[in-house]
Amino acid sequence: MMELHVERGRIRAIMPSATGVVIRTEHSVYDFPGAVVLPGFVDNHVHLLGLGQRLSLPSLHTATSAEACAEILRAAEVNEHGWIHAMGWNQEQWDDPTLPTTDVLDALFPTVPVIATRVDGHAMWVSAEASRRAGVEHQPIVIDDAMTPYWKALPRPSAEEITRRILAAGAMFASHGITEVHDMDVAPEVIEIVRLLAESGKLPIRVQSFVSAQHGEWDQAGLLPAGGEIQRTAGIKMYADGALGSRGAALLAPYTDDPQNTGIALLTTEQIVSAARAAIDAGWWCMAVHAIGDQAVRTVLDAYEVVRSWPDGQDIILRIEHAQHVHADDVRRFANLQVFACVQPSHCTSDAPMAERRLGSDRLADAYRWRSLLDAGVAVAAGSDAPIESPSVLAGLRDFVLRQPHGTQHGWQTQECLSIDEALTAFTQTAHASADLQYRRGQLELGADA
Repeated sequence: MMELHVERGRIRAIMPSATGVVIRTEHSVYDFPGAVVLPGFVDNHVHLLGLGQRLSLPSLHTATSAEACAEILRAAEVNEHGWIHAMGWNQEQWDDPTLPTTDVLDALFPTVPVIATRVDGHAMWVSAEASRRAGVEHQPIVIDDAMTPYWKALPRPSAEEITRRILAAGAMFASHGITEVHDMDVAPEVIEIVRLLAESGKLPIRVQSFVSAQHGEWDQAGLLPAGGEIQRTAGIKMYADGALGSRGAALLAPYTDDPQNTGIALLTTEQIVSAARAAIDAGWWCMAVHAIGDQAVRTVLDAYEVVRSWPDGQDIILRIEHAQHVHADDVRRFANLQVFACVQPSHCTSDAPMAERRLGSDRLADAYRWRSLLDAGVAVAAGSDAPIESPSVLAGLRDFVLRQPHGTQHGWQTQECLSIDEALTAFTQTAHASADLQYRRGQLELGADA
């Protein structure tokens, strides 16, 4: 129980309180009897515009078949540019868990370009007309880099629409008690919109922006790291592989349910090293690379080992996003190289049945490691990957502690559970540390940001 005095966004005094929590600002007093106070939650891996899109685009998240998706799309409005853009299908939740075919879309939309992204954002279901406009040979399902021509062909929303979506997403994060997010894989032009919203006082949350770097986007746009109280352009973001659900995650051994497939490696060690060199030379101090499969994780760690050997690479913040499948031989390498494991606990409870099919029982001990990483001395920071998962931190805390898959009453691979204190730290102090802000945020101390 505590009384906090806040002035100009900083904690200026901390005193005991006999009744609960009292927060005094320059203008108001807030009284919360019987309550306790924690540092504000941080979600260290989100897609801010993506969540805004989920709140505005046709949602296929609840569909139980390709035909059910088609019915939702049938009722959707064609946008002002003549396209239908939807998101959220997941064949693993369907009665028939096979990938959809183009026939369903083309029967309904013979002349309308339709694209619908999978729930993980790493696969896209497309109509023949969409392929024609993208200028590529038609395949009903495209994965990871093969989606690029479709994104280029899809007319971009206006700045006004992007602004509305960002504000809607920010409001949703704030409603979950989240005070700061790390926005991943952000297009340079979107960063500028977020910066202007921050400077005008319209953003309800703080934003650490990680700019797209897979194809050197930050360099092409002439974008450099920049500080700010509300919005800060903090780092670059790349992808070493795809997702487990679409079998794009790069694995050391083949998928159990697809023995001819080991996934898709999107970057080599040499490419990551080259990108890191360019980024450090330009002044970037934080680098985040998506790696889900154990092969991708190893590739990124190999690259980070080179970065740590450079005199100017020893203090850079290095992150692996997701780290869903980590070989036992690589666990301690995270700690030795001082690499943050930026995980999403709700992925585990959503993915468990699918992960068992993809990996088989022999490899499940390597999946969604949290306890193993913490015990090895690794800094584990937490996020949601919204809109792929709910932005609810309370759900994330529950999943860290219980690891209870949706619709079940028992934990899954519970040897990897965290305590509630460890889970809270991952969503506060360590999350701030993964953007190099632990010195001023994530603790209730004099002078810390309120």
